[in-house]
Amino acid sequence: MTPPLLRSLFVSDFRRLDGHRTFPLDAPVVLIHGPNGSGKTSILSALELALTGDIRSMRRQDPHFTAHLPFHGQEFATVRVDVADDVAANPEQVTMTAGGSRIEGAAGLDREAAQFYAERCYLDQVSLGQLLELYQYREGKEEAALARFVNEMLGLEQLDALREGLFAATDLRRLRKLCEPLADADAAIQSAEGELSQATRELEGARDSMAPARSALIAALEDLDLMLSGEVDEQALVLQATDLLRPGPDLNTNDTAALDRSLTALGGRIGALTRRPSAQRLEEARVEAEAASAEFDSWSQIHGGAVEAYRSDASELRMDATGGSAQSLDDELDRIGRDLARQAEAVEMSSRLVPQIGDDKVQLEAAERQLAGALVEGLAALREHTSENLCPVCSRDFAEVSSTHLMTHIDLKVAELTTQGAQLRELRQERDAIAGRLQRNERALSEMKAEVWSDGEREGVLSRRAALSVLRERLDDLQPVIARGRDLRRRRDDLRSEVEELEAGARELELARGELQELASGFGAPQPNPAQTLEAAWQRVVDFSSAQAERRAAHRRAADLLDQLSEATQRVRDAKDAVAESAEDKARWEERIKEARRRQGVARAVLDASSKARAAIVQRVFTESLNDVWRNIFTRLAPREPFVPAFGIPGSSKTALELQLETVHSSGKSGGPPQMMLSAGNLNTAALSLFISLHLTVDPLVPCLVFDDPVQSMDEVHVAQFAGLIRVLSKHHGRQVIIAVHERELFQYLSLELSPAFAGDELITIELGARSNDEDRGVVRHTWSPDPAIAV
Repeated sequence: MTPPLLRSLFVSDFRRLDGHRTFPLDAPVVLIHGPNGSGKTSILSALELALTGDIRSMRRQDPHFTAHLPFHGQEFATVRVDVADDVAANPEQVTMTAGGSRIEGAAGLDREAAQFYAERCYLDQVSLGQLLELYQYREGKEEAALARFVNEMLGLEQLDALREGLFAATDLRRLRKLCEPLADADAAIQSAEGELSQATRELEGARDSMAPARSALIAALEDLDLMLSGEVDEQALVLQATDLLRPGPDLNTNDTAALDRSLTALGGRIGALTRRPSAQRLEEARVEAEAASAEFDSWSQIHGGAVEAYRSDASELRMDATGGSAQSLDDELDRIGRDLARQAEAVEMSSRLVPQIGDDKVQLEAAERQLAGALVEGLAALREHTSENLCPVCSRDFAEVSSTHLMTHIDLKVAELTTQGAQLRELRQERDAIAGRLQRNERALSEMKAEVWSDGEREGVLSRRAALSVLRERLDDLQPVIARGRDLRRRRDDLRSEVEELEAGARELELARGELQELASGFGAPQPNPAQTLEAAWQRVVDFSSAQAERRAAHRRAADLLDQLSEATQRVRDAKDAVAESAEDKARWEERIKEARRRQGVARAVLDASSKARAAIVQRVFTESLNDVWRNIFTRLAPREPFVPAFGIPGSSKTALELQLETVHSSGKSGGPPQMMLSAGNLNTAALSLFISLHLTVDPLVPCLVFDDPVQSMDEVHVAQFAGLIRVLSKHHGRQVIIAVHERELFQYLSLELSPAFAGDELITIELGARSNDEDRGVVRHTWSPDPAIAV
């Protein structure tokens, strides 16, 4: 579930809200209830102020409304809102202070989101009854609020801007004002003559720089033994030199630097490979590996079965079957011995406790018989509960009737009743000691019996100890055999690894020789002689590469000189082209004017097409989109109303979109405006449904809806339908909904209808008035829990 956009609101001395209050809002649905004048509208106004920095409904009534925001007798009011990070205008929460003629502090939302909240998310109580008039009201040439929203939704603002711009381009005189190059065409023609003179001077300078470049290039070609065919001009010299310097097969190395690096790296590998053991050692290692493998196979055939049988038996007893199993067997046998010793001690202790407990019970019964029925015993028993000088019967303080301590008073009474008071106290102490000893012995006997094994458990432990002892004796016999097999396997594996390493070295020598042959082909060098050592063959390729590098350096110097001559030749050609281009500038500017006239015709055609497209878009959207959404929501709230409000076919002017509202009867016939055809209750329903439909027809910058007593003049059917609509908006469309109502029954009904319906869903109820003084201050968070009456 998407986290709620609004999290909490802090209010201090704001309108009807005295003192500091923090209202949690972090739930999909928040219900606010309180009697008239308790501050419901104050909470929603504070929320609008904290989010947008303004309260639009109050500003329409009084531009100086900020002077009325502080609580009576206070100078300032303070609000602060906590919103989700993705729409917050500031990284930190900002406290906003209002009072007098100003508001200080930044709004919680940025400018675009704040405007969306004020127009599409918050429906205050004052505006509900006037909403249709407010949407259609326009002042002068400005568009109405509803028309402005439609323009934004349909993108007509961009289309109207296109039409306005194209209108200015349909007249050539206005087009010249928009396109400065057209007005400067004559000046550009005159400047072409100056460019021609400049191009002529550049042509002469380029010709002067060609001579030294020509001489240097010819000398470089002779150093490379590349001969020219007779006397040629500069352009022919460039062509011949390009052909002569084109890399031949000996220089076509694709990437000479990479080949040099590869050759150097290969030399290091060859040096390392030649220091490895010879091929003779490879044959010796192979023979030794085969012998070691045969010896291990022989051991496996003779002793493998006995070893595997031991390991299988050890696994059945849940013991370690690896090389360290001897220690684990000894440890397990020691543990079983200790457990058996503890069992013997427990049995012996139990046998001692049974007669002791019998003697204690006999002594306790004798003491009880001596004390039974005596008044002195009753007083002595009361004496045990008089440590605080309080009567154990009536809990009265004995100090109120006597200065003697109650315990002393009881002792005196006991002495008066019998001369054997001291003996009775000693007898009672003896009885208590016997009872305590009896309780301890019985508890110890119970613990000992819990530790003593049953006969089956004892037999199982003894059987396991016998099996482990036999397994330990088998391990002593097999230990040398297992150690021998482990040594044979290690020797076999070591020799195999050595053979693999020697074979890898032999393969690397062959690979190195193959790489050397490829590098020789890349350099164009003769292929290495197989009779030569690999190091000698590598050195021959290195010497050939060095000679080729010197030739490549000379070739690069000649190529640089060729580039210089080519650049000078190109400069001459460019200068000639510049002269020709300057002569053609005048004609080119005249062609631009001709093109401007052609584009003027295109602009006129686009203007006509955009006007037709605008009319088609407005017609289609109003008949197929907006009216459908409004109709669906209105009929959900007022299913029995025959007249359904709708947008009429809009008209338009050059400056604004003109909208009219009408009604459509269930028979399909058009009716008058909603104000004429609908009752007061359904007129509010029409306004409420229009507000919700306008919110749903665009992507929400702020996905929440806030209503201040939206069910004015609604009957029970309308209220039930409204509750269902709010549930759909919250659960299925992801809108956070905040609703303030003043009727107690309506609040309880909405609390039930909008209660959490699944795990993670929440509802917050805020009750103002007398409930604000309770411990929870009237704020209750309702979370979902499974219904125990529903069978799973």
